[in-house]
Amino acid sequence: MTEIDERPVTTGQTRNKVTEAVELVVSTQFGSTSMLQRKLRVGFAEATALMEALFQLNVVGPSDGSKAREVLVKTWDLPEFLERLEANPPALVPAPAAGDDDGKVVTLAEYRTAADPEAAATIPPVDFAKADVVFDQEADELLDDDEEDDDEVLVDEDDEDAEALAPAAEDYEPNFRERLRELPQIPATFRSKSAFTQSVRDLGNDAKHGVFHAVTHSPKYAGREVKRAAKFYGRGVGHTAQWIYSREHKLLVQQAWAAKQKNAALIMSTTKAMYKERTRRTLKASGLALAAAVVTAIEFGAIWYFSPDWMRPFAWGPALAVVTTLVGIGAVAERVRTRVTPVEGEAYEADVADDDPFPISDARSRAEAVDCIRRTLTANGIAVGAVVRPHRHKWGWEITVRQKSGTPAEIVSKAGAMETPLGLGVDRLLVQPHKEVRSDSTLRLVMKNPFAGMGELEKVKPGSLTITEPLLIARRMDAQPFLLPALGSHVLVVGGPGSGKSMLLRAIGSRISDCYDAQLWDVDPVGPGLDALGPAVARKARSEKAIEALLEDALKIARARATNVLAWGHGDNWRPSAKEPGLIVMLDEYKSLSAYAKELVIEIFGVGRKSRVTVIIGSLYGTADAIGEAVATAVAVRIMLPSRHKDIELVFGAGAGGQGWRPDRLHPLVEGEDPNKSDVGCCYIMGGGSREPLIYRSYPLDPKVAYARGVARAEVGLPQLDRRSLAAAGVKAPELPKVADVPAPEVEEAAQALADPQLDLLMDTLDGIDAVGQANKQGQGRGHLDTLAAWLSAEWPDVYGDWDQARLSKELKAAGAKVSGSVRVGDQGPRTGVKGEEIAELIKEAQDAAEAVSEGESS
Repeated sequence: MTEIDERPVTTGQTRNKVTEAVELVVSTQFGSTSMLQRKLRVGFAEATALMEALFQLNVVGPSDGSKAREVLVKTWDLPEFLERLEANPPALVPAPAAGDDDGKVVTLAEYRTAADPEAAATIPPVDFAKADVVFDQEADELLDDDEEDDDEVLVDEDDEDAEALAPAAEDYEPNFRERLRELPQIPATFRSKSAFTQSVRDLGNDAKHGVFHAVTHSPKYAGREVKRAAKFYGRGVGHTAQWIYSREHKLLVQQAWAAKQKNAALIMSTTKAMYKERTRRTLKASGLALAAAVVTAIEFGAIWYFSPDWMRPFAWGPALAVVTTLVGIGAVAERVRTRVTPVEGEAYEADVADDDPFPISDARSRAEAVDCIRRTLTANGIAVGAVVRPHRHKWGWEITVRQKSGTPAEIVSKAGAMETPLGLGVDRLLVQPHKEVRSDSTLRLVMKNPFAGMGELEKVKPGSLTITEPLLIARRMDAQPFLLPALGSHVLVVGGPGSGKSMLLRAIGSRISDCYDAQLWDVDPVGPGLDALGPAVARKARSEKAIEALLEDALKIARARATNVLAWGHGDNWRPSAKEPGLIVMLDEYKSLSAYAKELVIEIFGVGRKSRVTVIIGSLYGTADAIGEAVATAVAVRIMLPSRHKDIELVFGAGAGGQGWRPDRLHPLVEGEDPNKSDVGCCYIMGGGSREPLIYRSYPLDPKVAYARGVARAEVGLPQLDRRSLAAAGVKAPELPKVADVPAPEVEEAAQALADPQLDLLMDTLDGIDAVGQANKQGQGRGHLDTLAAWLSAEWPDVYGDWDQARLSKELKAAGAKVSGSVRVGDQGPRTGVKGEEIAELIKEAQDAAEAVSEGESS
């Protein structure tokens, strides 16, 4: 049905409106003739002509009845499309003739009368004086979606609040579609003979399939009802036992608190309430059980009394009837109980007052979660209007709160105080105010680690990625991946000590090195940088002079490409390829750069996007003295790991903390702490498609694994910068590293020492002394060689399976151990053996010697 606007419009065509129609349809991605009529304020005939012109320009698809046309041009292609229109203007759409449209907007009745006078006469007039919902196809579809959303749970509001939240009547336009739906309609089943026949046929098929389903699934349904009945009767027995126990428990509590004389009245009242509650439940369960027994006895007696003599020997009949009756009564009673009291055990309403908060972990349904949030907010002075859209995640709850008054900043400031009554951990209540509706905020109650079980960065084939596509580096708390747009998008990563900044930069560098059309450079004035990637990094700089030279070359390449990008056939921006790759400069510890190096970075920002020379900056702090305002405003993607509160304003913008961007509430890794209990690697990301303050976590990448992937990438072959860019910039091509020239990361000294077979023998012997020897008063054990040889052969048969006492003595002496023939172990006589303290001292000396050798010292 065509929608008609009743607002006045201007007549005539004073300018070309095709371009305006293109911009409107593509930006909204909604190809509706009625929308053009309303937005451009033109007549219906002119709007139809505009839509036909858009169809000729391949902006929209063909007409599909009353549905909106498909938009063929994407939003990101709009600027280029408008430039083509300006270069080749489309033909003007002529104004409609006076007899066709007259520039006025007709009413619905006039439109239908002109189209079909007979059909229009059967439609009764509609009174539009009463306000209705917004007359718009988009809004109508959204309202239909909201009606189908059965996950929304609202907190009842009083009438005054409802009137205050409801929009004014004059803000609405009549919805003709909804009015026509209210007219009486003939059911589709009785509109024709064929429809009625098909309905009867469908009813027979449904009945046949229903019987088949009931027969095939009856064992499952019967087992479910038996389980419910068993649960009901078991609970009744348990409540009876609890009631008997509670009487004695009550006396014990009374005596204990009477002796202490502290809060005795409160404990007594609580115990009394518990006693009454258990008594009520016990009586209820006992009454139901008694009723079931009486009904069963009557049924059994009736069947037995009225049955003939020849049937009485078949006792299975009455027995089956008894069991069926008991199961039926128990299943029905369990269903009733579950509906009345959905919380297992004692319901929270019996333990807390009507308005007292309770932990979110006690909520077993969406309604209880809504009640929990409402109580907590009200107790903290928040004027709650509604609590809507509760959703349960694996990690906790996500709920939207609507305030009657005040601002979401109140909830943000009181988030820490509300974590106590909600039973959450420290900084585990996340608040996200909505920009569209100021009164709404989304609360996320994190009860479990949302990143539990998150594996390492996925391994890909070396050289199989492209810099022109976003790269996977992190995962959001709702399991959505984050893809970093590294093509021409400068990145800023801020994270304090123990935040996981190096791990995140390593993951980004690994993904970039796997691209066949990008070369990676590394700068770090104070640390190892991307040394873990080994030969996958084409060029590195650590000293001040080398860093400045590297940045100078990057700037020259960027300027050369920006100057010749059109002449070399790349269009407006450089298009990376395997022969002409992009350049990525990974720059950590930006604060430690020289002033000249920082100026070079700012210059690269100006021309790097067009020439695809990208800079990724890592910094410990996000203040002006650390990175500068020029850097913070030039980057397209900003990532903040656990940081300071004063870093938020410069990196994310003023007021970002009040909008839910709170990286200062993330906890960095402390030395000796379990990484899974900290927020190492967790971050907030702004840009690159991330607009909501949700927590992300970067994929971890172990240094050894990173080096192995770097070696594999170098063996395939790193991309080399194109000669045209290097010649125009006057830069010499960097010599690509070789695998043999880049050593692997050093392993721990203890692992190096234990790699020696003789040290392995010493460690195994010491373990055997602890296992079979008897410790003396000083705690140092001893062991006989015959006993140790038998234990070693049994514990590690693949290594010591054929060893005897003589072989063990020989190998220990070769390792430097002292073997004595008069070693006593407890009450055993002197035999050939070793002392544990001497073995331990020998191991320590060997490890110290290995450490000295690794440091270049003489042992």
